[in-house]
Amino acid sequence: MEDRNQSPERPCLPSDLAVSIILCTYNRAASLRRTLEALEKVKIPTDWKAEIILVDNASTDNTAMVARNAAFPNIEVRYFYEPKRGLSSARNAGLAHARGDFILFTDDDALPAEDWVAQMVSALVTGECDAVTGPFTPARHLMRPWLTPMHKGWLADSDAATPRDGVRELIGGNMGIRRSVLERVRAFDPELGRGALGFADDTLFGWQLCRAGYRIAYLPAARVIHQFDVSRLLRTQWLSDARQRGRTGAYLCHHWEHADVRFPRLTWLRYFVTLHLRRVLQRPPPPQSEGCPLWEMSYVLNMEMCRHFSLERERPRNYSPRGLTKRSL
Repeated sequence: MEDRNQSPERPCLPSDLAVSIILCTYNRAASLRRTLEALEKVKIPTDWKAEIILVDNASTDNTAMVARNAAFPNIEVRYFYEPKRGLSSARNAGLAHARGDFILFTDDDALPAEDWVAQMVSALVTGECDAVTGPFTPARHLMRPWLTPMHKGWLADSDAATPRDGVRELIGGNMGIRRSVLERVRAFDPELGRGALGFADDTLFGWQLCRAGYRIAYLPAARVIHQFDVSRLLRTQWLSDARQRGRTGAYLCHHWEHADVRFPRLTWLRYFVTLHLRRVLQRPPPPQSEGCPLWEMSYVLNMEMCRHFSLERERPRNYSPRGLTKRSL
């Protein structure tokens, strides 16, 4: 069986496989171009039916032009415009259009390795797992000596991820599923993820897969480099992420876990006073400098979680306890 740039390291796989790669993008035309260039180098067997589902999530830059100009010799590129803002909405649109039996996801600031597709599909096709994820690591030029495991985790660095109940969580920039799992876990929650509350659309999807009895495998060889914008290292961005993570945590706590935050307003006040006292005693770096103290990130996250939980608990719960399907879908 021949493929483009045949490599002996590629696992032996059956022919006539149908694979869909979903790539969602929003206002990152330059970064998207680099991702597409990396995907063009990915080895795809010629007898596979491979497609890239490129979902433009209402971009206002020249993303559409970059996407429409993408043409690969061995992969069909299909462009779709999704007007409803939010990464989950874009991913759900991608799922609706995908024709493959195996569906892979990556991001518009990611660079998959040349054997990425073969590694991911080889694990799924055996039937030993139903979903896969692999290393998603920051580009070397974006690494800093001050990055702690918590900082790296917030950058979605898989090397810093802590397994939940012994299972690796899915990472949206490097994950894949068998189409059959959509029979029970049908969609990503559009209230989560970038463009909505901020995070955890992929995380919740993985939790639901595990809850449904599906198996998630971690593939060390299926590497993707995360080439995010350097502005994500600024203190202002860390604090913005903290607020989004707080809101995301409040949503999951109330709607999916059916847990409680006792006295959220009083707890918010305690965090608020402690944070401002500590900022006086231990002045953090300027807003536009790189880095952010862990204590400041944690206080801001917990404050926002308490604040947002007070709002979420006024709403009917969107899921049964740890449910598989959102009631409003």
